[in-house]
Amino acid sequence: MTLISSEDMGRYRNCVSGIDLSDSDKDELIHIVHQIMQHFVDAAFGEAPDQITLSSRANSHFQGDNSHARMGTSLEHETVDLVSEGAKNNPKAPKG
Repeated sequence: MTLISSEDMGRYRNCVSGIDLSDSDKDELIHIVHQIMQHFVDAAFGEAPDQITLSSRANSHFQGDNSHARMGTSLEHETVDLVSEGAKNNPKAPKG
C-alpha cells in the first residue's frame, strides 16, 4: 500500500470539501477510495495478491513434487469406511 503524500492529500481534501462530513470522515473516505484505486492499478500491472499467488502456482520453480499442495493426492484425505473404521453413522443404531 502506498502512502498519500501531504500535497496529494491537500488536493483530495479540496475535492471532497463540499461533502457534509467531519474532517476525519473525509480523510477516511479519501483513504478508502485511494486503496480501491491502488488495487485496480495493482491488478492492471499483475501485482494484486491473488494474481501473484496464481502466477507463483504456475511457476515451474514451485512445481517440485506433484504431491505438494495437492490435497487430493494425500493418503490422509482418502475416503474412510465408517463401518470398518469403528465409527457409527447410523442415528438409529443402539448406543452402548
